[in-house]
Amino acid sequence: MENSPVPPVAFVLILRADRLYADVLRQMVLRVFPRVQVTIAATVEAAALIIARDRVDLFITGLGTAHEGDVLDLLVRAARQSSRVDRVLVATAGCEYRLLAALRTLEIKGVFDAANERPEAFMVALRAVGAGSRYWSQSFVDLLQQIGSTSTGLFRLLTAFEQVVLSIIGDGCDDNVAAQKLGISPSTVSTVRRELHRKLGVQHRGELVRAAAQHGFVRFTPAGVVRPGFALLCAGYHARKPRRPELGAEAAAIEFVTH
Repeated sequence: MENSPVPPVAFVLILRADRLYADVLRQMVLRVFPRVQVTIAATVEAAALIIARDRVDLFITGLGTAHEGDVLDLLVRAARQSSRVDRVLVATAGCEYRLLAALRTLEIKGVFDAANERPEAFMVALRAVGAGSRYWSQSFVDLLQQIGSTSTGLFRLLTAFEQVVLSIIGDGCDDNVAAQKLGISPSTVSTVRRELHRKLGVQHRGELVRAAAQHGFVRFTPAGVVRPGFALLCAGYHARKPRRPELGAEAAAIEFVTH
């Protein structure tokens, strides 16, 4: 059985908060696809509205903190709505292992290392992803192989549930606040916190916060705390039955993705 032909690129959505950089990306897109329609969104919310309204042939985005929202969770939603977003190219100047692993899980075909590759290589990435092929910068492939093959790596040490809890308490909140957000008991949070301290080799809450930030579980932005890919993390484990009838936004995400 022959593969279905890849539809032509007619509509491109660029998510980029920096207008100057977005215009540079737009010009590069038009050099590769001269007749396409290009729309630029500055925030995740704006991009989500466009995706809900129009079919996007090629979605180009970064993973930075300036987008006023969680880009990775938007990609999770886009992956579930393949009829709305056909191809994705992520161009980022830096990426933690956890986020790269998430992009691989989502089967994102295009991931470009903007810090280490030349602009000409981005044109190659555009052509490849536009044609339905895969383009991952070798630096990111090497990082995944290097860390993923280490049996003592953080992501082999922590269970899926521990990673979810770390995403919440990684902002420095206490056990009662975390329990309310997750819809579980404070004693459960306390137990997981102690296990996280042991596995990560930290003694104090501040060290735990620093570890959570370093590994990409939380990001501190002017608009508040962002938890990249939280919904995707929640999908990786079977949620415990919530003890409270009204859950916070984070617990609602757990309920949504696990039932």
